[in-house]
Amino acid sequence: MRKLMDKLNMEDEKLNRELKESHRDPNKMKIAFERKINLYNRFLKESDLGDLDRFSLENKREWAICHHLIIVMGKETSKKIADLTRRINRLEKTAQLDV
Repeated sequence: MRKLMDKLNMEDEKLNRELKESHRDPNKMKIAFERKINLYNRFLKESDLGDLDRFSLENKREWAICHHLIIVMGKETSKKIADLTRRINRLEKTAQLDV
């Protein structure tokens, strides 16, 4: 079981470096969090995990899912704000032309 957890920690560290090297690029971060979620799901399927290791993995998975959703929602919100700003600018230009 220790080998399994060592392998998990090694892969998790690799993904942590990938996140750090993403330089806050939302697309790269999103991909890294998706990989972390898949990694945790893959290891949670193992039957020889102890309770503490299983709880730890479940918490890490939930944390990764939360951060993944924050990135996705942030991108959607940014798109909506940009769209609304463009629409307001067009309306203001139209209002100025009508006067």
